Amino acid sequence: MTIIYNTSDHAHVVFNLHGSVWPRVLPFCLLNILITIFIYNLPHYVDVDITFDGGLAYQFISVLVSFFTISRLSTTYDRFWEARGYLGIVQTECSLLAARAALFTAHDPSDRADAWRITLKNTLKRFIDEALFMIQDGNAALLFNVIDCDNTEAHDHDLEHQGLKKSDHLLGSLRNIAERRDVMACAMDVDATILTFGDHVEKGGGSGNLIDELLGRSAAIVDAYFKLIKFSTTPVPFVMTQMGRTLLLAWVFTLPAAVLNSHPTEPYESLFLIFLVTYGFVGLTLVEIELHDPLGNDDNDLETARYLKLIKSNIEDLLGKDSLSSEGELLSSPYTAANGGSYQTGGV
Repeated sequence: MTIIYNTSDHAHVVFNLHGSVWPRVLPFCLLNILITIFIYNLPHYVDVDITFDGGLAYQFISVLVSFFTISRLSTTYDRFWEARGYLGIVQTECSLLAARAALFTAHDPSDRADAWRITLKNTLKRFIDEALFMIQDGNAALLFNVIDCDNTEAHDHDLEHQGLKKSDHLLGSLRNIAERRDVMACAMDVDATILTFGDHVEKGGGSGNLIDELLGRSAAIVDAYFKLIKFSTTPVPFVMTQMGRTLLLAWVFTLPAAVLNSHPTEPYESLFLIFLVTYGFVGLTLVEIELHDPLGNDDNDLETARYLKLIKSNIEDLLGKDSLSSEGELLSSPYTAANGGSYQTGGV
């Protein structure tokens, strides 16, 4: 869910745990504090000093870790807002498709026109249902592993990497889901409904280019869908993640030895520095991990379920059985509102 907060309330921003990285980063901070205490007290008990002066090489690694951390976070943040933009396109195009269909068929309140509007409404809602299901929680990446696979070794290997064990029942269930979640078939149903416009609705003023416009908006939704699906099927390359994560953990957990070498008689200052640096670097990494898939169910992810509910509500209001276009009042409603609730055609 998207967390709304007051940016001017510093205390709430710092100490609020809902959507915070604190619960996940604190164990790393405490672990590094314990490592620091252990290294500091080790010479007093066994006369072994494992602190070291990393010198220029350690400084260079620090810069490298900083680069990996910030560049990954920047890439992830850009992906987050890119996904938000595509979700906005889906919402806008769906609402405009339904609105244009309602507006340009409002002159015909007949049962045949109603049937066309209701069919368009149902096919459009199913299309959005299936599309937003596929982009959430890595469903697309999971289902892509079972499509066109017949229990091969490669298939089992992929499933194991998704955290799944081989199971005929599981594979059968996933294939059934894949068959039902045919987004392109749903999109073609929407286009087929649009193409039957002339068979159900009497032609009216301005409706000549309606089919082309509606088909264009349907294509824009499909385009946004395929751009959204890449967030679960095309993550940041693994080799970059592995390299950055390995350097980060190695650097963070050797930092106590380097800090105590330069502050041998200042344990409290060392503990404070270790805690702060661990919180900063590990915390930013955990933020990047949470935002890496902006369409999941983490606290700071985009609320696709809320977008789905809003889009379907708009479609229902515009094309439903009780909509103004179905009742033949859509074209007169602006005049009714402008004239205080009364509107009459004809003379004065």
